[in-house]
Amino acid sequence: MYYDAIETGRRIQKLRKGKGLTQEQLASLLKVTDRHIRSVESGERNASIDLLVSLSDIFNVSLDYLILGKQTRKQMKEEIHAMLENLSAMVERL
Repeated sequence: MYYDAIETGRRIQKLRKGKGLTQEQLASLLKVTDRHIRSVESGERNASIDLLVSLSDIFNVSLDYLILGKQTRKQMKEEIHAMLENLSAMVERL
């Protein structure tokens, strides 16, 4: 297992979109440029530890998740719960 800047960027992008934030809005929260966010999300640049810590706080995820993609039990439970809700809604429509 190793650090993959592209995968980390994809996770950050997914989290950002999940919160309904634009790159500009996230950049403003982090006090960086939107160009920097684009570079991190595309994997062109590595995120600094300070940036990762701030992202972890904003998105309420662990550093393990941001850096390695490891989910906590809480994250897995929330994801399963969301899937079950979606499945229930689909069943009701049938």
